[in-house]
Amino acid sequence: MKVENKTQINTQTETLQMYEGAPWCLGRYESFVINKPQLITLLGHDYVIWKDKEGNLNALDNICPHAGANLANGGYIVDFQGKSCLACPYHGNKVQFFGDGKAIIEGNISRKPIQSVLPLKVIDGLVWTYGLHWEEKQGELLSEPIQPKIPIPDYADIPFLPKYHSQLRVNKLNHIYSFTESVHNNILRFLWNAHDGEHFAGIHRDSMLTNDIKIDNLTQKDNHISWQLFLNKRNDKYAKKNKMSPLVNDVMVQCFNTFLPSLVVLTNEIAQGQLFVAIGYLYPESPTKTRFSLDGYFNFEYTWWHKLLRLPQLGNQFRDKIIGEDVSIVNNIYPSFNKKISLKNDTPAELAINFLKNWKYE
Repeated sequence: MKVENKTQINTQTETLQMYEGAPWCLGRYESFVINKPQLITLLGHDYVIWKDKEGNLNALDNICPHAGANLANGGYIVDFQGKSCLACPYHGNKVQFFGDGKAIIEGNISRKPIQSVLPLKVIDGLVWTYGLHWEEKQGELLSEPIQPKIPIPDYADIPFLPKYHSQLRVNKLNHIYSFTESVHNNILRFLWNAHDGEHFAGIHRDSMLTNDIKIDNLTQKDNHISWQLFLNKRNDKYAKKNKMSPLVNDVMVQCFNTFLPSLVVLTNEIAQGQLFVAIGYLYPESPTKTRFSLDGYFNFEYTWWHKLLRLPQLGNQFRDKIIGEDVSIVNNIYPSFNKKISLKNDTPAELAINFLKNWKYE
């Protein structure tokens, strides 16, 4: 009995980690609107992030140090001596902030930063951060930058790209959609789903019309796991009558490259040289809540006959259904449990979970 209780406690502890020292992608640079502050929650803390008129991204502690106002909720951008700054929604004409954390108090600029700054990097059109570590000392909540333990992923040279593509550069592809939503589960459970090939023949059975799956070319190097997923199409009456059937090949090959714990890159050669890319970003808002975002890209544009056949609309419906199914199932998975059953294609998921359960970047 003592062993079982210890196992349960360990499982619970592991699922509540937030993996400090990992890089987290907050989304595409283009997704942030100029002079429109927005809230992000990362590693249990709230920040306000905004893009100024010069195109700079700024991110600060979201709590105003004057009276505790929520800066992202009603905060607005003003000009002070030719520079953009964030005005507090509570006392905007008296309290404002530059992106470097310095405050403008009743028209006077503070000598030192007052507000904590969330460090950001923009690489290949994506916004990255390692976050801040917060700790209460003598009644004051203080922050310091989290030291990087693993590098920001470089996915330019991932395997399985079509022969016409020597490297993957998403900023040179046509961006076709964006999705983002908070999932009420820990990041470990979402990463299991992202690496679980069997669920394509389970929860996606009627959307992707999958009969059976096969995993091949599985490799792992540190936090980078890559593999190919072969989806065999069903041929029953339901599948033949399904309106999504034209979008599903008899054998669909999806190529996965994941950079634990934050990035999932899916590539699929639709036709000779025609590439579809989906990039999923994960970051823990809290130990029990995960922000999931997804961006899709093509290296081609829809032709007039694609539009005549309503392929863009069908593609959107297909995409929304798949994403909705994934979000629904992750929301419905218990955050901790004792695994007693294994399936033959569990290996990618087990590699991912074992890597994170043995997180040693301390």
